[in-house]
Amino acid sequence: MLVKLTEVCDNGAVTTRQLYSLREVFINPEHVVMVREENRMRELNENGKVAAGLDSTHRFSKLTINRGHAGTEIIVVGAPEIVESTLKSNKKLLKG
Repeated sequence: MLVKLTEVCDNGAVTTRQLYSLREVFINPEHVVMVREENRMRELNENGKVAAGLDSTHRFSKLTINRGHAGTEIIVVGAPEIVESTLKSNKKLLKG
């Protein structure tokens, strides 16, 4: 089962004040190997650099996702504790 989170994406645009934008992303919780706090993004958000209308008190987490021989890292909105509980709440045991 996939879990919907909000990812912080680099705009890549130099002409706008907003360096980052938000988009929905669907994650397989079984492939997440690490969740840690992303303080740099929190500082950028406090300075209004992430997304318009995003509360300055939001916390962010960096997820490391297993892709076989390599991993991918993404930054999502939410404290590590909240992201972990979201990932756990969607795991279900199969009856054998």
